[in-house]
Amino acid sequence: MRVWRDNWLLFTIVALILCAATILLPQLRLLSASVIGDGGSFSVVHRGSGLEPVPEMSDQFQTETAGKGNALKVTRGSGFALDISRMDRQTLRLAAEQKIGTTMDESGNLSLELGGNSLAVSQQAPRGLFNRTAPDPLTAAQEPDGSVVLKHAANAYLTFNDAGRRLTISNYVDFVTGNETVQATLNSLFISLSATLIAALIGVSLAYVVARFDVMGTNGIVFFATMASVSPPFLGAYSWRLLLGRNGVITNGLGVDFSIVGIHGVIWVIAWLVFPVIFLLSYSAFRGLDASHVEAAESLGANPAKARFSVEIPLAMPGIITGLYLATMAALSDFGTPRIIGLDLNVLPVLIYTSFLSEAGRNPALAATGSVVLVAISSLFLMAQQIYLAKRGFSVVSSRAIDRRPLSTTGQICALGFAGLVLFFAFVPHMTVLVTSFMEWRVGLPRFAFTLSNYTNMLESGLTPAWVTLSLGVAGTAVAFALGLGIAFVLVRKRYAVLAPVLSVTVMMPYVIPGTVLGIGLIMMFNEAPLQLTGTWFILALAYVIRNLPFTVKASEAALRQVHPALDEAAISLGARPLRVFLTVTAPLMLAGAVTGATLTFLHIVTELSSTIVLYRPPWKPMTAVIFENTLVDADFGVSAAQTILLMMIIYVPLYLVVRYGQSRRIENA
Repeated sequence: MRVWRDNWLLFTIVALILCAATILLPQLRLLSASVIGDGGSFSVVHRGSGLEPVPEMSDQFQTETAGKGNALKVTRGSGFALDISRMDRQTLRLAAEQKIGTTMDESGNLSLELGGNSLAVSQQAPRGLFNRTAPDPLTAAQEPDGSVVLKHAANAYLTFNDAGRRLTISNYVDFVTGNETVQATLNSLFISLSATLIAALIGVSLAYVVARFDVMGTNGIVFFATMASVSPPFLGAYSWRLLLGRNGVITNGLGVDFSIVGIHGVIWVIAWLVFPVIFLLSYSAFRGLDASHVEAAESLGANPAKARFSVEIPLAMPGIITGLYLATMAALSDFGTPRIIGLDLNVLPVLIYTSFLSEAGRNPALAATGSVVLVAISSLFLMAQQIYLAKRGFSVVSSRAIDRRPLSTTGQICALGFAGLVLFFAFVPHMTVLVTSFMEWRVGLPRFAFTLSNYTNMLESGLTPAWVTLSLGVAGTAVAFALGLGIAFVLVRKRYAVLAPVLSVTVMMPYVIPGTVLGIGLIMMFNEAPLQLTGTWFILALAYVIRNLPFTVKASEAALRQVHPALDEAAISLGARPLRVFLTVTAPLMLAGAVTGATLTFLHIVTELSSTIVLYRPPWKPMTAVIFENTLVDADFGVSAAQTILLMMIIYVPLYLVVRYGQSRRIENA
C-alpha cells in the first residue's frame, strides 16, 4: 500500500486524525449541544378550587384551561396533545388520542408513555410545619379505554418532564431574544470595534512615522513594541484600575471624581493591549513598499500627502488589515479585561464562562450556543478580511526599498515625543506592577514604603504555579514545534490533493476559536472514559498546543518557501532517504523561521488566560490563573505584582535572546 511506502502520507493521515479529534470533534460537540435539547416539561397544581397550569415551571409545552378550571389541554406543536381532567380533590384523568402506557420502576418513579414520548411524573406536596404525616404517594392505574387515572397527594404540584433528546433551535431563539445575551453580544462587538479603531489610529500612525522617516532609535521602538505585544492580557486592566479607579492612586492624589471602571475603561485598556500587533504588521507593510510606486506618483505631480493616502497606505493595506483582524479577534475574545475592570459589564466570553462553570445558574446549553455565536462572529471577521484582500491586487514585479526621509530637529523631537508617549502608555501597566511589587499593602491599598516582603511571601507560598507554567510552556512548545515542522513540510512540499488542504484548514481553525470556547469544547470531548483528561495537566497542554499550532506551522511554512527544492533533490540523488533528508537538510534550513514560531508559541502559552481559566483544576494551576484570581477578589496586590514580575521575566528573557540572536544572525549573513 502507498501509505506504508510514503512516510509523509502516513504522517499526514495521523496528523489529520489527531487534529480532527482535538479541534473538529470538540467544536462539533459544542454545535450539537446548542441544537439538541431535552423535550421540555410542564407543571400543574391541583387544589380544591380546580386545576391550574404553572407557566414559570413549564418549557416547550403549552397549557390551556377548560371547563372552569376542571380540565387542562396540554400541547406541544402538532404531534402531542394530552387532556387532563379533574375527578376529585386528589384524582386526575389523563386521556389522549393514543393509548397511554404507564411504568413504575423499583424506586417508585412513575413514567407515562404517549406517542413515542416518555414523561417522568413527579409531585411536590406542601406540608405543614408540625405535620408528621407523609403525603399520599403518586400512583397510576390503566383504564380500559387507554386513559390513566392518576392519584396524588392533596394540593400537589405535578411535574411532567420529557427527558428525551431532540433537535431544536430554541437555544438560538432564546439567545437572540434574551436581553442578557443580546446585550452581551452588542457589548462585545462595540468594545472590540471601538478598541481596534483607537489602536489602529495609534498603531498605523506610529508605524508610518517610524517606517518612512529617519527616526532615532527605530530598532528600540520596534523592540519595545514587540515586548508590549506579549504582555499578560489582564495586566493592563488591574494596573489602570489601581491608578484611575474610584480609590486609585492618581484619582485620590488629584482629588478627581472619576473612575476608569466601566465599558470606557475596557475599551481604553484593550486598545493599548492590541495596538502593538497593528503597529508591527503595519510597520512591516510600510517597509516592504516599492519605492518606484511612490516615485511615479510624485513624478506625476502628487504632493507627499496625496501620495501617502493614494499610494502608500493602499499598498500597505494587507499588513494593516491583517493587523486589524488580529486585534479585533484579541479584543473580541478577551476574558480578563472585562472581568476585572468592567464590573457587571456583560460580554460574550464572560457570559459563556459563567453559564458553563458558575455554581449558580449554570446553563451549559446557553454556553454552547454563545460559543457557536462567538465562533461565527470570528469567522465572519475572517471572511471579511479574506474577501477584502482577494478583491484587490497588492503584488509587485520587483521591490526596491524606500529610503527613509530625513527629519529636521523639530521633526525628530515630534517623532520621538509621539513614539515615547505611545510606548509610555503601553508600558504603564508594566511600570505600575514593577513599582507596586516593592510597596507595602494594607487592606488592598498600597503604602509608599519600600519592601521586599512581597517577593519573600511569594517564595514562601511556593513556586508551584511557576513550575506548572514553565512545564506547560516547554512541553507545549516542543510538541507544537515538532508538529509544525512536519505539517509545514507536507503543506509546502507534498501538497496531497485532498489531505493537505483539509489539514491546512483544520490546523488554522483554532486561530478563530476564542480560548473559552476551545476550553469548553475540550471539556465536553474529554470528560468521560476512555480519555478523561478534564482537570489534568494534559488537557492544559493539549489546549495550548492546538491553540498555538498555527504560529509554528505558518512560521515554518514561510521559512520553507525560501528553501529551494533542489537542495532536497541533491541529497536524495546522493542516496539519502527522504526522512534523513528532512532531518539533516530541510529542517536545519527551516530552523530560523521555526524558532520564531516556537517563541511566539511559548510566549502565548505562558500568558494564556481565556482557555486556562476554563480548564485548570488544582494542583495544576498556572501563574496566569493565580494572578487573575487574586486581582479579581481585590486581594493585596503586592504578592500578585511580584508573581507578575516573575511571569514577565519568563516572557521577556527568551524574547530578548531571540531578538538578539536574530539580529546577530542577520549581521553574520550580511
